[in-house]
Amino acid sequence: MMSFLKTFGYAVLSGSLLALAFPGYHLFPLAWVALVPVLVRTWTMPARSAAVQFFVTGVAFYLVLLQWLMANVYWAGGWAFLGYVALSCIMALFWAVVGWAWIRIRDTIPRSPSALVLAVLWGAMEHVQSFAFTGFGWGALGYSQGLDLPLLQWAAFGGVSLISLFLILSNALITGAIAESKRRLPRLGGVLALLIVTHAGGWPLIGQAQYADPPYNVGLLQADFPLEMKWDPEYTVDMVQNAAAKSRMLAQNAPVDLFVWPESLVMDDIDSPPIYREVQSLVLDTEAALLAGTHRTDSDTGGSLNSSHLVAPDGTLVDSYDKIHLAPFGEYVPLSEYLPFISKVVPAIGDIQAGTIQKILKTGDRTIGPLICFEVLFAPMSAHLRAEGADLLVVMTNLGWFGASSSLEQELEIARVRAVETRLPVAHCANTGITGMFDPWGRFTLVDTYFDGRGNMYRLGDVDAAETRMHRLGGVLPAALPASHPFPPGPLLVPNVLLGIVSLLAGWAAIQSFRGSIKKV
Repeated sequence: MMSFLKTFGYAVLSGSLLALAFPGYHLFPLAWVALVPVLVRTWTMPARSAAVQFFVTGVAFYLVLLQWLMANVYWAGGWAFLGYVALSCIMALFWAVVGWAWIRIRDTIPRSPSALVLAVLWGAMEHVQSFAFTGFGWGALGYSQGLDLPLLQWAAFGGVSLISLFLILSNALITGAIAESKRRLPRLGGVLALLIVTHAGGWPLIGQAQYADPPYNVGLLQADFPLEMKWDPEYTVDMVQNAAAKSRMLAQNAPVDLFVWPESLVMDDIDSPPIYREVQSLVLDTEAALLAGTHRTDSDTGGSLNSSHLVAPDGTLVDSYDKIHLAPFGEYVPLSEYLPFISKVVPAIGDIQAGTIQKILKTGDRTIGPLICFEVLFAPMSAHLRAEGADLLVVMTNLGWFGASSSLEQELEIARVRAVETRLPVAHCANTGITGMFDPWGRFTLVDTYFDGRGNMYRLGDVDAAETRMHRLGGVLPAALPASHPFPPGPLLVPNVLLGIVSLLAGWAAIQSFRGSIKKV
């Protein structure tokens, strides 16, 4: 153990500190400096040794960040723990590639700006993580900065990758100042300038939310149904009746234009007679539309789909959207079509069929862009919905799989970034989690109503979101109007530009290395 710590102590320290910058630790300023120990350690190392150090840093980071995945041991057995460790190692491999490429480029391209090269490599790497092997960009460093609203506004120009680039640039400049005395002051001055420019430039980008007159009110219900209850058919209709009763109570205190129920609250087809009667009665009585998280049976294949259904105020079933990006091992087993034995060794918790196309759902004067749980992680999906005309994103989620862990707050911060990137309001409705409304600049309003176990409704005071995430809550919140976007192509364009720059750097480094080998001959 002492030998390991002597060799990799700085790597473990950096990975752990960086994870603490994320929710639910909320030490977000750490992200500006957390990688300095491992960068100092690798500053003079050869590329292969640096890759190993970066790999260990990544493993430490993901083991801390994703510790909530261990909760799946309850649902899937010991395989869940092995999957958690394996995922952490797989994601850390991306970090190893960055460490290797950083040193190789720096050593083969004379006078290359080391700090900027690392920042560009990192931004490109996170972009690849967001789509490679179906994509899992949960650990993008920019998601740690949700409480820093001025900095977060830059996501509207370059997505979460641009925020991460700023953070890595700071770490690399500080490292250079420590490792090399000859340019210490310019590098420290660069860090100070970076902090000033990103924050002073971000403040003016935060606008004032505008609302329709009268405002468009969304009734959000955090049902807090246990998963054991959700998967028991005996309670399927009871849960719908309970949700309808609570929704009516919300409508008694404020006018509601749209009710939103969380992911998989309706565990059957919504047009099933006993369920449809409850839903139709609710919308007719309140004159409000309903967007409900449901399970739907595909009429062609007989498969189960994780869906959201829009019901008009007159009781008409308007349309449904089926979840496209399924959660690996939660809703399907990757590669099971080609390697059937995987399903027998590592079974999925659920068995869900993927949808095929994104949809916008229109109700009244608003156009809804639905995202179901894991889909909030994919920036192109949100951008596509805005491009198709959505003026309100609705994230429906059920994080009951992970108890009271930090996954609830981490997922909320991902939704915050989607609001800033698209400049759209985002209604975030969880079964267990944190429920409320984002405005187009990422400011969050928590629901304010508590339902006790006897059917009574109380108004909450000012409470921390973390204290309310496992309770029966609701609220009626106004949805802001969409804001003008300062650079519409930016959140998708900039990450691809970073990837293109990395490709050019890699090609240039390869040419220089080839020339060097010829000279030696």
